[in-house]
Amino acid sequence: MAIIEVIFPQIKNDAESVKGALEQMPVGVKAFKEAGALRLAQGFLSGENGKDVSAESREIVLLEWQTEAAFNDFINSGAFASFKAAVKPYSTGPPQLNLFETNEGAHLFGNQTIGLLLITPKDPANVSTIVGKIQSGLEKAAESGVVFGTSLNLPQKKIAIFRTFASQEELKSAKNAGSMQAIRADLGELAEITQLVTDVKSVPL
Repeated sequence: MAIIEVIFPQIKNDAESVKGALEQMPVGVKAFKEAGALRLAQGFLSGENGKDVSAESREIVLLEWQTEAAFNDFINSGAFASFKAAVKPYSTGPPQLNLFETNEGAHLFGNQTIGLLLITPKDPANVSTIVGKIQSGLEKAAESGVVFGTSLNLPQKKIAIFRTFASQEELKSAKNAGSMQAIRADLGELAEITQLVTDVKSVPL
């Protein structure tokens, strides 16, 4: 069991704002560490639903927390408020914080490519059905090391699937692309799906 947070900072799309926000990252790292975060990785999105978005400088941050309570304590803390204030001049709005309860996910926090599916059920009543289809699809594909789970803090329930790759070339290989497509096809009309690709680097805490 793991508690994985996916953060989408809302940084202005210009070089100076991106630079300014990144210069504040040590403030965030210190705050995460003091709050008891277990692991941290950071990168920029390179793809969304097959489209190259690397020029948009859209940051993504992954955190692993020991418990949901630790996450909640952090976002209600003065340290989080200070970090938000530090990056506010470079932002278009507050960061999007997505917390998921997943299977073991420590291996997500290396230097690698991650393929992420964010799945939003069209009908909340179908969450368990969708999770069952995902589990079945992964078993059929004999996928190992895939991390998936449901959201804990969002008003509309979401499901996330994380897959790790040595490189973007590996992710794009016929076998891996087919596996992802099979999951999407199996969900049919049950959900809206966003497919993201990012290269992340581990950040020591």
